[in-house]
Amino acid sequence: MASAPASVFRSIGLGSAKRSMLMLVLMWALNIAWLGINYFWRLASVEVLLAILILFLAYAVAALIAYIYWGVRDVREKEEPYANLMVGVIVVITLLYFNFELLQIVLRALEF
Repeated sequence: MASAPASVFRSIGLGSAKRSMLMLVLMWALNIAWLGINYFWRLASVEVLLAILILFLAYAVAALIAYIYWGVRDVREKEEPYANLMVGVIVVITLLYFNFELLQIVLRALEF
């Protein structure tokens, strides 16, 4: 039987460490695409723009937690090296930082 965290992560589409990393990269790409599209065509209001950025950031945090969970689980069960987990965590934290900085740039640009 799967643990509670594992079932939660699977339910939001983060069923493995590789998938969690892929979802973080996808969130970063979606952030850039959404900001670019919205900048040129003004499709959404400021509130919707901020809400989507915050939702992307929240999902990125969930993906970070899932990546760490699955990575530690792989280290324990499959005896994979910690170096893979540490490099992945550095990449994940960098992507999360970029997402946060995008939100800060938008907030500063809007003087919100």
